[in-house]
Amino acid sequence: MKTILEGFFELKEILNSFNGLEKDYNWLLTDLDWSNPENYLDYFEDYRIFDDLHNNFWITGENLKKLANNKDFYFIWGVFSAFDKNEKIDLDDIKVEPYADGNPNLWGGTPNIQHPKAKVELVLWDSSAILLLSKDNDLSRNFRNTFEGWKDLNYYNQS
Repeated sequence: MKTILEGFFELKEILNSFNGLEKDYNWLLTDLDWSNPENYLDYFEDYRIFDDLHNNFWITGENLKKLANNKDFYFIWGVFSAFDKNEKIDLDDIKVEPYADGNPNLWGGTPNIQHPKAKVELVLWDSSAILLLSKDNDLSRNFRNTFEGWKDLNYYNQS
């Protein structure tokens, strides 16, 4: 299912809509523009910090939930890609690095999850929209049932 929700929502609100299903995955966070507290690296299993705009983070679903509940985090841009718990990602050798800012593939035709092994992709778009591309129908239904005003992304892109 591919969904767009316009407006600003905190990560905590989004994850709450998943009704715990976020914990079934490990998450790759890429293309982040965010505000974070001093101890933010404590949440992550692994990370690579290259510069202010190019960083990759690997986090469990449980820790992602803890991170979202910390009021000192604020996300403007970012891609959160969910992987089965048994999937391992080598942060030194990411073949496909999902991105939001400047990605034309999100806004035309039928967008697809960027990383071929990911099951869910959550895109935070400039504090103004949330895109949810998901192979997990339960997670998508929970999201859609929580938020009013969502639209099918495929239909939205045809408008």
